[in-house]
Amino acid sequence: MNDLFSNSFKNAQGNDLEAGGDSRVEGVNLDTFFDDVENVKKDMGDVEKLYKRLQESNEESKTVHNAKTMKDLRARMDADVAQVLKRVKLIKGKLEALEKSNATNRRVPGCGPGSSADRTRTSVVSGLGKKLKTMMDDFQGLRARMNEEYKETVGRRYFTVTGQKADEDLIENLISSGESDFKMIEF
Repeated sequence: MNDLFSNSFKNAQGNDLEAGGDSRVEGVNLDTFFDDVENVKKDMGDVEKLYKRLQESNEESKTVHNAKTMKDLRARMDADVAQVLKRVKLIKGKLEALEKSNATNRRVPGCGPGSSADRTRTSVVSGLGKKLKTMMDDFQGLRARMNEEYKETVGRRYFTVTGQKADEDLIENLISSGESDFKMIEF
């Protein structure tokens, strides 16, 4: 008879919310969640490395005077930009999957809206989203700065070759046609 009562109290004690409740279910969900978060952070680190490489390439492009070297450098920079955009799209998809996972996890007993697990998951995903937005703002700023500096360089080279100041349309045409790298640098 004593065994019947002791088992029922142990079961009730394990589900006591004030004592911490049965955190095994919540812990497993957070373990997989944090594995996914680490994966996203790793991808963001890779994007940051590409961003730094783009900055270095941009600085290097200011000192290059050889047409072939400039063409190779521009090709590498274009490939890096494409790689950044591809990885950011992948990261954005992973963040959306984490948000869907959060919504699904809210239906699990003990993990509903307002629970510690839900608040943790929501704040982590929100923080990653803000970090991604900041990274993309920095990246877009770098791209705009690179384009402006390249236009200025093409304009200076055009002036050096022809002695005339080029207008914006002419510079845009030279860049889009690919003539900006060869004809003016080789002069």
